[in-house]
Amino acid sequence: MSDLFLDLRDKPRVIDFMVDVAEYAGPAERFKAEKIVAAYSDGEHIGTDKLANDARTLAISTYPARYALRHFVSGAGASEEWKKLFAALRPSTAAILKRFKNASNASTIDEVLSHAESDVALRDEERSEIDHVREHVQHDLWHEKGESLDEFRLQGERELTKYLGRLKSLRDLAVELPASIQDEVFSKIASYEDKIFFAGGSVSSEILDEEVRFYTDQKEIDPL
Repeated sequence: MSDLFLDLRDKPRVIDFMVDVAEYAGPAERFKAEKIVAAYSDGEHIGTDKLANDARTLAISTYPARYALRHFVSGAGASEEWKKLFAALRPSTAAILKRFKNASNASTIDEVLSHAESDVALRDEERSEIDHVREHVQHDLWHEKGESLDEFRLQGERELTKYLGRLKSLRDLAVELPASIQDEVFSKIASYEDKIFFAGGSVSSEILDEEVRFYTDQKEIDPL
């Protein structure tokens, strides 16, 4: 099993990802994503590499919006997300989640789901339900609150620009390194892109800058 959030070779999973994040896309990007999803659903052949590239493009274009919503629900919007989630879950799942929320003294859903004891408190079935319902809850929140989150979205655009610049530097370095090192660098780039663009996480600028410095030194030590 892949240790990535999104295995780009898994077409059904990639399609599910595109359906989810298309909700945060602008009209043109959303229309393109919906066409791809419809073609796949109709049985048309879509190459694995093409689908992966389309998913990456969509992930990057929607990053600022998803960044904005993530910051909203981790702060002022946390109570709104909880309210919508509890209302949409099965009563039994909502009751279990509410008990664990209170016991863990967590403020946000992410804090509950990442808690060390969450795997004991929540069965796979319940966690799967929570993840599925939460996608729809966040879509609703984005459509309701998105226009008021411009400050967060602009922060997301600045973060995205930094990430893209550093990852491009790594990619440019990779092609100038010996083949034995290239695979290592490209593997790291794929891992960083998975965490940032697909999982919606973050990587510190210091870590990426250190990677660039390290492989710059490698290039000078062992030029092609």
